[in-house]
Amino acid sequence: MLNTLALERKLLTLSVIGALLFALIGIIWGIMSSSQMIFFDGVYSFISVILSMFSLLMAQFMTKSDTRRFPYGKEVLEPISIIVKYTAILILCIIAVISAIQAILSGGREISLGFALLYSFMSTIGCWIVYVILNKRKMVSGFITAEANQWKMDTLLSAAVLLGFLIASLISRTSYSAFIPYVDPLMVLIVMGYFLKVPIVEMIKAFREVLDMAPAQFIQKNVKEVTDNIQNHYQIEESILRISKAGNMLYIEIDFVLNKESKIKTVADQDKIREEISEQTKNLKYKKWLTVSFTHNKKWAGKIIV
Repeated sequence: MLNTLALERKLLTLSVIGALLFALIGIIWGIMSSSQMIFFDGVYSFISVILSMFSLLMAQFMTKSDTRRFPYGKEVLEPISIIVKYTAILILCIIAVISAIQAILSGGREISLGFALLYSFMSTIGCWIVYVILNKRKMVSGFITAEANQWKMDTLLSAAVLLGFLIASLISRTSYSAFIPYVDPLMVLIVMGYFLKVPIVEMIKAFREVLDMAPAQFIQKNVKEVTDNIQNHYQIEESILRISKAGNMLYIEIDFVLNKESKIKTVADQDKIREEISEQTKNLKYKKWLTVSFTHNKKWAGKIIV
């Protein structure tokens, strides 16, 4: 666990430093080349710095044990921070779209293609390298997955900028050179079409965790198979399974309803089943909060009492 937390902090620190570097270069280069696309890339990276620092601080806060105030752990803070992160990115995307539309309606924007091409090439390579590093470790935590997605978006943005400026460079050598001022704002609109999708999809996932909804199908299927096998082997009358996920924590609650034919007679038998469930769900690479209860009366099988 300590190694995982140390790796998480190291990767988040890398993301912060990388984003700060690209932010400074992008903003300065965007102003020098008069490119809204590059300037947006720099501003996006700057906001990424703030969001990455927020993720780093949140990750550090979550490592500090506080069972009195957080008896079920702090894992729900992870999807909450991810919602904050993607909300900021979504707002930035909307602002970029509005600015691009205004630029098109006002006749486009002249840009320095030489500066723009050099920046977009450097940015694409640099962002891709950071993305690859983070993506290889994305299962460490939801924070790292969000950072990897953020750098993936930045890589695609930079690649789209590079392609757009290459096209603009070719157009400048033709009779259609009058359209070059529209290339920059059009690229913003095209890239934002993808960018708007990613924050919305990730926010929906995070909201599902905050609302304690069921996790991904493959998780449910895995735990259901384990539960059904236990139920059949020990001749248990019925099992009631509830699963939810918050950050890197998987909450599993199983209520077994026993009858006279059930092979479970002692507390030792119950603990044996708990151990079996724990072993058979190890392939799910999450921390697990496992609650397994046994009753002869279905009334007490996880029912809400009012």
